[in-house]
Order: sequence, then structure tokens, then C-alpha cells
Amino acid sequence: MHEIAQGFWYAGHFLLVLAIFVTLYMFYLSTKETHKTERHLIMIALLAIFIDILSELSLSAGITTTALYFLGIAGEFVGALIVILVLFRIRRGKVEIEFKPLPPSNRAEISITPGLLLLKADESNGQLVCRFSKGRQSLIISRKNEDYWRALGCKAPVIWLSKVENVRNAINPRNLEYLAHITVQLMKGEGEKFVFIDELEYLIIENSFDRVFRLLTTLKDHALLHNTMVMVEFEPETLSKKELALLLREFPIFRRER
Repeated sequence: MHEIAQGFWYAGHFLLVLAIFVTLYMFYLSTKETHKTERHLIMIALLAIFIDILSELSLSAGITTTALYFLGIAGEFVGALIVILVLFRIRRGKVEIEFKPLPPSNRAEISITPGLLLLKADESNGQLVCRFSKGRQSLIISRKNEDYWRALGCKAPVIWLSKVENVRNAINPRNLEYLAHITVQLMKGEGEKFVFIDELEYLIIENSFDRVFRLLTTLKDHALLHNTMVMVEFEPETLSKKELALLLREFPIFRRER
């Protein structure tokens, strides 16, 4: 009787682990490409659970060794731990931005140039950004929170670059993949679009120049494809000569009208 009960226990446990493996694999397939780190972690979890399944099969076949037993436990533990970590990372980086259609009466105040342009830091940039965002789908990605931009009269959605958690429309500055996803989501809409990113040096400090430069080149390519103007505010003095040269070679500087 004891052996039968033990057999049922092994069978049930094996089916449970198999169901977790299949569920995790389906979750991997549904995870967006913007979550590259999370997808890699899920692959490690799948491998760990697969090792556990192999150990379960070996034990059920009568191959009982201490190494196999502990290998199975380790696979379950590592797999479960990584799944929890992945869910936490995805939830923490989630920002819900709704781009509502503009009413027909809304007209752009000034024209745009598709692509990515650099804008030298200046106190008057806020008013300039509000003018560009008026009458077209726009997105502001800023170290300044939404209240600052609303006080200037900007009605565009604002993503606040901040490490503060559980704040509406705040995103960790190190989550560049998700930041790119949100931005490209806007670009793929109809009509002209405008995106503004301020304090480039802050993103570089939190990540690295190489990572941020790759982000900007990606945004530039999408902007050219989808009739979007991306404006990036920067302080030339905060960059090295090499970094500044790379930026100026790839992106033109926005020239204000006299």
C-alpha cells in the first residue's frame, strides 16, 4: 500500500512539474522582445526545471542516487526563484500610457523634421517642447515630473525617469528596452508625432554611453520610418570629446529660428 501511495505521489509530482514547465514555456513565447533580460532568465528557469524532470524520470525508473535527488531539488528551487524574479521585474517596469486620438480641431503650431535631433540644454526648452507637442501625438520622457510640464501648459503624456517605485508613469532609467518599446508604440500611430527626452547625461550615468547611444540610433531609425521627430536635450560639457563627436556625427543639432 505504501509503495502504491508513493507511486501516485511521484506521478502527481512529475505531472505538476511538467505542467509548470509547459506554462513557463508558453509564458516565454508571450514575453515581448523588449524584455530581453527576462527572456534569458526564463530560459535558465526552463533549463533548471528540465533538469528536475530528467531526475524525476530517472528516479521513477529505479535509478536512485543522492546526486539525482539533490539535482531535482536544486532544479525546482532555482526555477521557482527565477520565475518570481522575472515576474517582479516585468511588473516593476510596467508603464501604462494611452495615446488618445486628437480631435479634428487640434492643429500643430509648428512643423517637424522626422528623425532625431539634439537640443542644447536651456531654460526656455520647456516652452519650445510645449509648442512642438501641440496638435500632434506626443510623448515627453523627462527627469521632471508631470506637474512641471502641466504647469507649462503641456498636455502630452509624461514618463518620469525615476527609481521611485509604485508611482504612476514612472519608469526606472535603466529599463531602456521598455522605454524604447513605449516610444516606438507612439511612433507607429497615424500622423505626425513628437518625442522629447531631456537630461541625456542622466541616462548615460545610469546606464553607459554605449547603451544610450544604441537606444538613440534605434529611435532615430523608427522616427524616420514613422514620421516622428525625436528631440533629445543634452549638456555638451558633460560628455567626453569622443562621446560628443559620436553624437554630432550621427545626430544634427536643432537650430532655433531667429
